[in-house]
Amino acid sequence: MKSERGNTNLGADGEGVVIEDSSPGTISKYNIGDSLDSLVEYLVDNNVEGIHPLIMGEVEKRLIIKVLERSRGNKLKAAKSLGLSRNTFHRKVLKLKESFEMLGIESDS
Repeated sequence: MKSERGNTNLGADGEGVVIEDSSPGTISKYNIGDSLDSLVEYLVDNNVEGIHPLIMGEVEKRLIIKVLERSRGNKLKAAKSLGLSRNTFHRKVLKLKESFEMLGIESDS
């Protein structure tokens, strides 16, 4: 997959994401699993209830927003890049808009 930084590939361990920077010979590794482990540990240590919907909702929200930005608002392209049908993606966007409205946040349509 091509990103603004360069090529992005899932690491051999299945969790790490290797991002090859556009600069010659520069490779950075971000381990998503370690970041999630730290977040989950923090939430569990602080007795936060409802961790699953909290994390999944936040991840889904950020994915949808980022993919819509990258596709310049093209919902079909965004849905395909997430591996979702157009209808499923549309429902998720509507749900996200509703949650923004409930919080008093304006969303661009």
